[in-house]
Amino acid sequence: MKKKLICSISSLLLLGSVFAGGSASYASGTVTAGAGDNEVKNVILFVTDGTSLNAINLARWYQGGKPLFIDKYFTGLSRTYATDSLTTDSAAGATALATGHKIKSETVSILPDTITMPFIEATNKGEENKPLPTILEAAKLAGKGTGLVFTSELTDATPAVFASHAASRDFAESISEQMVYNGVDVLLGGGSDYLVPGKEETNRTDGEDLTKVLKSNGYEYVTNKKDLLNTKTNKVWGLFQPEALDADFDLNPNEQPSLAEMTKVAIDKLSTNEKGFFMMVEASQIDWFGHDNDPVGIISEVLAFDKAFQTAVEFAEKDGHTAVISTSDHATGGLNMTNYDSMDDLRATLKGIKHTSYGIEGTINESNMVKVLKEEYGLTDLTKEEIAAVKKTLKNEENLSVVIGHMIGERIGVSFSTEDHTADEVGIFAYHPKNFKPTDFMQSGIIMNSDIGKYIQYVLGIDYSALEKTLFVSGEAFVKKGATVTIDKSNKLNPVIVVKKGSQLLKLPIDKNIAIMDGKTVQLNTLNLFIVSKTWVSQEAIDLIK
Repeated sequence: MKKKLICSISSLLLLGSVFAGGSASYASGTVTAGAGDNEVKNVILFVTDGTSLNAINLARWYQGGKPLFIDKYFTGLSRTYATDSLTTDSAAGATALATGHKIKSETVSILPDTITMPFIEATNKGEENKPLPTILEAAKLAGKGTGLVFTSELTDATPAVFASHAASRDFAESISEQMVYNGVDVLLGGGSDYLVPGKEETNRTDGEDLTKVLKSNGYEYVTNKKDLLNTKTNKVWGLFQPEALDADFDLNPNEQPSLAEMTKVAIDKLSTNEKGFFMMVEASQIDWFGHDNDPVGIISEVLAFDKAFQTAVEFAEKDGHTAVISTSDHATGGLNMTNYDSMDDLRATLKGIKHTSYGIEGTINESNMVKVLKEEYGLTDLTKEEIAAVKKTLKNEENLSVVIGHMIGERIGVSFSTEDHTADEVGIFAYHPKNFKPTDFMQSGIIMNSDIGKYIQYVLGIDYSALEKTLFVSGEAFVKKGATVTIDKSNKLNPVIVVKKGSQLLKLPIDKNIAIMDGKTVQLNTLNLFIVSKTWVSQEAIDLIK
């Protein structure tokens, strides 16, 4: 029997408060997923990191003012603030989407220990820093396929919050291990260095080669576009650069897949799961170019996202059971357009640009700078001041992106107010087979970022409130059963939770989803975690001690 969507205003009021009262909350067991004969089985969430509405407008003018594909799907605005600040970081902003909870900046999918902002539910005593189940983890437990696609390295904040939990987004070694052991079916992006030992700062220091773990668990692991397109299984990890991928204007299409191509591959593989799938796609580097005040990089990555979004919506329209949502974790750079010239004047400058500022790194120097800026950007009218600024930046090995970005910006009427994040409300774009959008769910055009997370849970039929109570349990539950709990740090880089009761001995390697009970290895449904001096494990692990 097909489940029916509750669409009446009275039912929606039961589900959650209208925006003025804060984030929505709804009771477990009172909602069903889907929409009539078009039950939603799949959700594709896009996160355009650091993207303001002005950034989207700039990309629109770059292509002659023509609408972007996403334009017809605009549905409202999202408020992005964290529990401790007006302006959020990516970890807190993306966690709200992944869990339906606002959290503290810089933390990764854990309950906040600090709340200084309004309309946020207090954390229960003793649950500070408790891991929050993510929608990806919930989908996996429901038997759905799971996917992450991004252009950053895999440990960057946004992909990290969907498949790991940490007190700091900087704990890259822990985060990468958790992501491997969390069983994401398809993961495509950058950051191969983070999985293997080596001499680079990004390499693992614990000696573990996580690519071997992936392969032993039945994954194909690929590092170039050709091998990705030739993969045979539906369990694939593809990491195509040691760190982040190249920007769309800069990449070699023979070696590195575009965001749209990665999105299509992930959809093709995940859509074979009869129970459906959840996947997150991040246009990661719009944020980075915002920090660097590079309008060209922003245009490159917004347009790359627009193509990926089109790929997802075209699949959803044919499939009939897929919702597609896009929003930003926050805005970055404070981009403003103050051009009083014509569109043709703006495009006359932009049409001579071949690469982003990242794309010329390593090729420009003090002796060839005038030639490179002419060939790569069409800049033939450099002033003495601009030449001096570029020379100084190259000589001192400072951030060239900001200098070039400001040079381009001066010519096209684009300026930036900051090199940091901003507290702007950001756009929400959505497709649903029955046109039921996040703003319909909340009955408001301006909603919280956490409400988008709740909307995704709702349309997928995820009983998230029940999962919150059972997926991660304090290790104190072992003590209540008469056991002792210690942390074995004999291998400092691979600590283990050790539980003893009578003759029973349970070992729980931290950041992995395995238990060793009296010498026998058991796979668990979630990770073993140690966060701010406290252990968190699955109820399955607790039940192993009798």
